[in-house]
Amino acid sequence: MLKVYAVENLRSGMKVGRDIMDEHDQVLIGTGTNLTKEMIYGLLDRPIFAVYIEEEEAPGEVPGREHLLDDNYTSCYNDVYDRLSIIFSGLAERGEFNANDLQAIMDEKNFTELSDGAKAVSQIHNMEQTGSYLVHHCLHVGILAGLMGKWLGWSVLDQYNLVIAGLFIDIGKLRIPREILEKQGSLTEGEFDMVKKHAQFGHDMIAGTTLSANQDIMQGVLQHHERCDGSGYPRGLTADKISRFGRILAILDIYDAMASDRVFAKRKSPFDVFSTLYDDILDGKLDTEYGVLFIKHLCHSLNGNWVGLSNGEKGRIVYLDESRVRSLPVVQTSGGEFIDLGKNRDIKVTCILTANEVM
Repeated sequence: MLKVYAVENLRSGMKVGRDIMDEHDQVLIGTGTNLTKEMIYGLLDRPIFAVYIEEEEAPGEVPGREHLLDDNYTSCYNDVYDRLSIIFSGLAERGEFNANDLQAIMDEKNFTELSDGAKAVSQIHNMEQTGSYLVHHCLHVGILAGLMGKWLGWSVLDQYNLVIAGLFIDIGKLRIPREILEKQGSLTEGEFDMVKKHAQFGHDMIAGTTLSANQDIMQGVLQHHERCDGSGYPRGLTADKISRFGRILAILDIYDAMASDRVFAKRKSPFDVFSTLYDDILDGKLDTEYGVLFIKHLCHSLNGNWVGLSNGEKGRIVYLDESRVRSLPVVQTSGGEFIDLGKNRDIKVTCILTANEVM
């Protein structure tokens, strides 16, 4: 039986269940190899986040329910959420925030923990989240930004700045009336015009802070709703005029908004979100390089997650062909049955389940 392990959780003696490939799709460690400490240390130095391990299956056991929530991750997430809430309140009430609060959030140990490969994706889906959707969404985008910076091999400084831009991506919505943001049903044209101002509002809010000197962050917040074909807002920029931060944050914003519960909409299956993203890539709205890289790496990170199925069952993703952008997973149901959703099109993934929904 194959089980997915985050690289940092590997142990000597584990048997590799599928070839471990490097960033150039060359085999690093072959199927059937028993891992050594030296091999694991080598993997930690590469942009590899999870590995398939072959394990013996106990009779009647369906693996994966254990350790759905990581206590250290959850504690760190909640601490950063509280600090980000304080920063948002300061900006809303006084037009400023304490730079030390942001520095505390960006402490290396926080985003080493929060943007920790496959763990990050599973944990932000597994946690039950109460409080402000806006703060949770911005924190999720910041975490995904940390992952993207690593996947792109950017410098530590660029990764740091991309995370900060993600954390402030929707700060401008604090200036939008709550009744509009939480409205059930379609917005009127006037209401939608108001919502579209949040990117400019956000830019203007952080322009009065110490972040104003950092154009990467400023442009990322302002441009995250621009689209490469010129159909976005607030300025209708085309690809050559949109910053790299703006093009990346557009993708992360769409993914988390669709994959998370909102007041006016239930979360969607990540595979439905990938399909939407890929359609937008093909239509020239989203950046091809960043979009395909995000989908490919996030697919990898979904291995091992529990999902709700359209037939009412629960299943755990045990295999996903990461070579195809639109591939669908093989899942093992709570009853032990394996279903290839790429072949059985009558059953679909409806959403990633939280830990409480799995148990």
